[in-house]
Amino acid sequence: MPLTFRPAADCPERARRLAEALIAGGLASTEEQDPGGLALTCGPEGLTLTAPRAEQPLSLYLDFVRGPQGYRLAHAAQAREDLIRALGRLPKGSTVLDASTGLGRDALVLAARGYQVIALERHPILAALLSDALQRAAVHPALESVLARLDFRQADAGAWLAENDMLFDAAVFDPMFPPRSKDAAVKKEMQILHRLLGANPDPDAPATLAALRRHVRRRVVVKRPMHAPHLGDQIPAHALRGRSTRFDIYLPV
Repeated sequence: MPLTFRPAADCPERARRLAEALIAGGLASTEEQDPGGLALTCGPEGLTLTAPRAEQPLSLYLDFVRGPQGYRLAHAAQAREDLIRALGRLPKGSTVLDASTGLGRDALVLAARGYQVIALERHPILAALLSDALQRAAVHPALESVLARLDFRQADAGAWLAENDMLFDAAVFDPMFPPRSKDAAVKKEMQILHRLLGANPDPDAPATLAALRRHVRRRVVVKRPMHAPHLGDQIPAHALRGRSTRFDIYLPV
């Protein structure tokens, strides 16, 4: 069933165009759909994914300028990021593929650290939220050089790699973590993502990892929950443990 699209009168034109593409693809509708389901709203700030809930509605709105992500980007050059450590001594200007961009946070940090990034996200609704947030960020001079190093595309990584013979210096892959048994322990943004993407959004993750290893010169970094098994039967060369996340490091095939 498509999502209900609820635009306000002051919904920006750029956001309307993104929603119209979803409507054309049968993924959204201006007619009211499931009242208890997900909806895509649009106000003066752009697109927001919402979901009703008994205590408080859930919402997902991406903002790369303000809030925690804006702070993270502003301090990306100096911050000690576990992801950057997992990439090793990768020189600035290196090409990095983000195979599952998700909320876009890692891709932006990689670009802020001086890497040339191609970022892929296959889910069209999540890609629309990302595109809207990137277009809003593009008008801020402080992010101009960062966004110049980021090439975002709505594409499935496995299919895209099969059609492209590009070789990257490194790749990062963050298959979505499965839902936890206690929903209250999960961040609100992850709760709404699980509702959007389903319980097993990346069943082909092992095949994607195998493809990535054929397209890198140095390494593939896979983000995993701390105690999660390795993807498929592929054993990493080594791993870096963060506070709650493990970074499995694979060498090229």
